Amino acid sequence: MTESRDDRERLRDKLQRLPIFPLYRVQLFPRAILPLYIFEPRYREMTAACLAGDGLMALAQLKPGFEADYQGRPPVRSMAGLGKIIAHRENADGTYNILLEGLGRVRIDEELPPEHSYREVRAHRVRDRIAEGFDQQTVRETLRLLIDKLSKTIGESGASLRSLCAETKRLPCLIDVLSSALIQKPVLRRRLFECRDLATRAELLIVSLAKIVAGLNSEGQSELN
Repeated sequence: MTESRDDRERLRDKLQRLPIFPLYRVQLFPRAILPLYIFEPRYREMTAACLAGDGLMALAQLKPGFEADYQGRPPVRSMAGLGKIIAHRENADGTYNILLEGLGRVRIDEELPPEHSYREVRAHRVRDRIAEGFDQQTVRETLRLLIDKLSKTIGESGASLRSLCAETKRLPCLIDVLSSALIQKPVLRRRLFECRDLATRAELLIVSLAKIVAGLNSEGQSELN
C-alpha cells in the first residue's frame, strides 16, 4: 500500500508518543499478524487507550535480565515492531484478546516520562536499505525454489505456503512474512527483525531455509533406511 505525504506526517506525529508493549523474545514483523492476550492491568489500560484512538502500539523486546524489574521499566531493545489492532474482544474479566498487524519497524529514540501506568516512547520509522544493483529477482527465485522444496515435506499446508510466496509481490514483504512464519530460533529471528539491509536479511533467510530443507530431507532419508 502506498502512503501519501499526509499519511506519513500523521504517522510521524503518532510516533512522538507511542505506547509500547514489552515482551521477551517476541517480534512483530511487518505484515505479520500476531494474536495477543492482554491481562496485566497496565496493558489493559494501554489497550483501551489504543482502541479509543488509532489502534497503534509498538511491540518492544525486553533485554535479558528484565525479570528483576519487570513491574517497573526494564530496558528494551531499540528496534521495535509498529502494530495496529485490527480485531479485538474485551472479555468479561476486563482482559482482551487482540490481533496485532505489523506495519513496519520503528527505532525507539527515548522513553517518555510516565503519564499512565503503561510505557510510552518517542520513535521514528525505519526503512529498508536496498543497495543499488541488488538482484531482487534472483533472490525471489531462490526463495521460490526453497519454498517449493519445503512445501513438499509439510503436507497440506505446503499449498498455502506456495500461494503465499506467489501472491506476495514485494521482496521485502516476502522476506518478512517468511521470516515470521518459518524461523523459530530466537536469536536468528531477532537478527532478521533488526537487520535493515535487505541483501543481508535475504542471505540470512536463504541460508536458514536451506538448512531447514536439508534437515527435513535427512529425516526423511533416515525413515526410509
